[in-house]
Amino acid sequence: MKKFKIVAGLISIVALMVACSKESTSYSFEAVKNNKFEHIHGLGYINGGPKIALSTHDGLYEYGNDQWKEANSEKHDYMGFQAVRKGFYSSGHPEEGSDLKNPLGLIMSTDRGGSFEKLAFYGEIDFHYLAAGYESNVIYVLNETPTNELSGGLHYTLDEGISWNTVPMNGFNSDFVSNLSAHPSKKEMLAIGSKDGIFLSNDSGENFELLNDSKAVLYVFMTENGGMYSSYANENVELKSFNFDDGQEKEIRLPHKQMSPISFIAVNPDNEKEIVIATHTNDIYLTKDEGANWSMLAEKGTLKK
Repeated sequence: MKKFKIVAGLISIVALMVACSKESTSYSFEAVKNNKFEHIHGLGYINGGPKIALSTHDGLYEYGNDQWKEANSEKHDYMGFQAVRKGFYSSGHPEEGSDLKNPLGLIMSTDRGGSFEKLAFYGEIDFHYLAAGYESNVIYVLNETPTNELSGGLHYTLDEGISWNTVPMNGFNSDFVSNLSAHPSKKEMLAIGSKDGIFLSNDSGENFELLNDSKAVLYVFMTENGGMYSSYANENVELKSFNFDDGQEKEIRLPHKQMSPISFIAVNPDNEKEIVIATHTNDIYLTKDEGANWSMLAEKGTLKK
């Protein structure tokens, strides 16, 4: 009997140690161990912010309270990363050693990357061109790898991948697409950046018209009343805002006169003066006053401490 009590006690201790171990390694954002990254696949204010999420080839990072943190697990290669109010949508590839199928298809996370739901095309498609309405949760994809279930071209879903609508993109006549951007709340509005300007659709991609003819638009980001875009022509980098009501554009002062082209833009959904940009050389900058002042958050793929 005494022997049984000792064994039972040992089992309880071991069980407690395992539980504590699991708790200590549960998903969270912790102090940065790897402060260098190679590729940016997206950035934005997930779950409404105020922290900024950075999607890289090796998982997620988070910036807030003047410091970076990194996810301690679930280090997946989130391609097509799109921040929304309730979390993020993405595609991509699982981390090395994972039991998940490759590619991930269309997925959604509501707990900052701790887990995700497989919405559609799991193990079948990797969407590089993906857009999602921040409030509406409409999802647009430009499929480059046709399958039996989803043809090539532009599609959208209003029910998170259960059903899909295929649209013809009438009027879109550029042979270069930089990115897709969905309006935060109007499900039918979609913008596409291209080398020939910004194309805008007000009917879910059925028809497009040129919003402007700015050459070499590298990224476009829509807000409630307009948006922002970056362009690069004749070695000149520009960041501009635009307004739907009057069509006016305003140039936003950049951190440096000579800088790498801007490849990503994100705007705080609750404060449009707060903007974060990332460049082709993996520099990241943040402004909280619409470009009057900038802080450098990363330089050539190295996170600032």
